[in-house]
Amino acid sequence: MPPLTLLISDDEPLAVSRLIELVQRMDNVTLLGEASDGQETLELIKELNPNVVLLDIEMPILDGFDVIENLSTSLGQTNGNIPLVIFITAYPQFAVRAFETGALDFIPKPVRYTRLVAAIDRARSAYADREARQRLALLGTTLDQLRRERFQVVDDDHYLWVPRQGEVIRVDCDNIDWVKAEGEYVRLYCDQTSYLYRQMIGDFAAKNAAIGFLRVHRSAAVNVARIIAVSRNKNGGRRLRLSTGEEIPVGRKYAKDVTAIISPET
Repeated sequence: MPPLTLLISDDEPLAVSRLIELVQRMDNVTLLGEASDGQETLELIKELNPNVVLLDIEMPILDGFDVIENLSTSLGQTNGNIPLVIFITAYPQFAVRAFETGALDFIPKPVRYTRLVAAIDRARSAYADREARQRLALLGTTLDQLRRERFQVVDDDHYLWVPRQGEVIRVDCDNIDWVKAEGEYVRLYCDQTSYLYRQMIGDFAAKNAAIGFLRVHRSAAVNVARIIAVSRNKNGGRRLRLSTGEEIPVGRKYAKDVTAIISPET
């Protein structure tokens, strides 16, 4: 496998120096650069396309959570690869929220070498899995296109044709409870079954808004008909409970859209 490429994002020079020293001790890892604030981080991600970002949370201009939300929007629109994120911070109270954003790992400062090695190994495995899923999905999409050309299949807007295990399955959108972003794909959750479908989360939410799907997080959209309760967590953020029992966090960017579908008293 080619070297894992890395970007460091931290506004503390001593922390950056420490991370550089630790990364340079690792085999098969290439450090592409360092950023000192959230805006510079976004610019370097677009320019350098790293596999992994070591991302501090408390930074000027844009914090680490803002970087994640901006990545989802900007790279989602261009079908770019969103890098894997390892949060590195002196504030352990952010751990739960960090994982809710889809972060791969969370390392408290001061960073220990063995802990960073373990996180990088996780990133290497996750990146290899992502590439394998992409190849399989691309193969499935190719087979789907050939099938359509042969049988001249026309989709109803309420159905999706999903490649799965050598065949193409028609999934009724009304049966989808919610969807979760997985890079350039979404995972469709239908009761006890899930399907991997090649479409960005933003495109899925926009195309299916008219039939009742609402994007509520950078990595999630829900079938509004499945929402049975809206609650607040201890940090003030909202969570949706679905009829299936699953709870989906609401991103700050999408809170107004959720508020619009519930009563003012909620």
